[in-house]
Amino acid sequence: ISTLSLVNEVMISTINNTKYTSYNLSNLLGIDKSKLDLLYSLYDYKYNKTNNTVSLYNYVGFIISDVMNNQEYGKNIDKSKRDKLLAINSIMKNSLINTKYSASEAFTALSTLSDELNKDLIELVYIYYGSNNLYDNKWMMTIEEFINYLNDDIIKDPRFEDFISSDKRRVIVDAKKTIDKSKRLIVSKKYSRAVLNTKYSFEDKDAYSFVNKIKDRVGDNKGIYVVGNSPMAVEMSKTFNGELNKITILTMLFIFLVVAVTFKDLIIPFILVLIIQTAVYITMSFISITGGSVYFISVLIVQAILMGATIDYAIVYTSYYLESRNKLDVKESLINAYNKSIHTILSSSSILIIVTLVVANFASAIAAKICETISQGTLASTILILFVLPGTLAFCDKLIVRKKI
Repeated sequence: ISTLSLVNEVMISTINNTKYTSYNLSNLLGIDKSKLDLLYSLYDYKYNKTNNTVSLYNYVGFIISDVMNNQEYGKNIDKSKRDKLLAINSIMKNSLINTKYSASEAFTALSTLSDELNKDLIELVYIYYGSNNLYDNKWMMTIEEFINYLNDDIIKDPRFEDFISSDKRRVIVDAKKTIDKSKRLIVSKKYSRAVLNTKYSFEDKDAYSFVNKIKDRVGDNKGIYVVGNSPMAVEMSKTFNGELNKITILTMLFIFLVVAVTFKDLIIPFILVLIIQTAVYITMSFISITGGSVYFISVLIVQAILMGATIDYAIVYTSYYLESRNKLDVKESLINAYNKSIHTILSSSSILIIVTLVVANFASAIAAKICETISQGTLASTILILFVLPGTLAFCDKLIVRKKI
């Protein structure tokens, strides 16, 4: 720092042609004043000066041209001092003509003055000068380019070694790994992926509107695809009613046929299918009333599973009821059917309700919603079978058992 200050003073004094007394120059250069007085006198003697001031440029020039070449005085100036004086004189001459230096040229010019200066330090000062005086606000780079530059150049450059701690190096390296990993997930040779996150629920009306706007922007471009939960829900919503009706009718039809063959009757399968289908509607209504949401795919799956799984409970109770009616009246048959089927119905339904509810708490997205809906639907079916089916069978008793009495 002291050397650079000296150089700065030298340049300023040269440009301004500042005059120094021997006392001032002694303080500036750290030279014994008595020796400077002698040199001042020699200078005054040669040029017939009446005052004792001299510019630094003229003073150094005098030492180089006269003192260093004088046999008596020149031997007191060793090679190191000679080199420094020559370097200072060169700097002063170039300052007068405003010569510009590159970093390497500046290092060459200043290295003679001090061993503390090194090329890396000079280059860093030049970079810092450029950042303050030559920076262009139009320069731009991406985050990826910035992180790659830090990894590929800056942290490997010995000039910056003292300015970047090990923790910062680790952060820079980790950032590059994160960017590279993320880039591999969203960019390939053929396709690129843009991920859009919104605050909407993916089956919300606002989400549908957002997806439709995106599709309108994309248009018919065959190279762009809009995918994800919300886009899938939008597509399914267009065909959902038709698909649900078709699945409902087919499920009811096939179960109706199986139960009809089992009981050899058309009234009983109608009653049982109606009870279970009512449980499905109750489940969907409960979800809607409580403000919950359900995936389209969940409704389709739950519709089929509930009809197939819980119809067994109704078949078990009805079988015992019809068996009891061969010997007992309606009331006693209902009680007898309860006594024989209640353990089977409750144990089986409880397992299905509890297991699907537990799985729903650990699964995610569609799987969780399906399990949760099945649990609710099974509960609704069990309640209807235990409390509604007996009354329905009793009400239709004459239609059901007319051939058996």
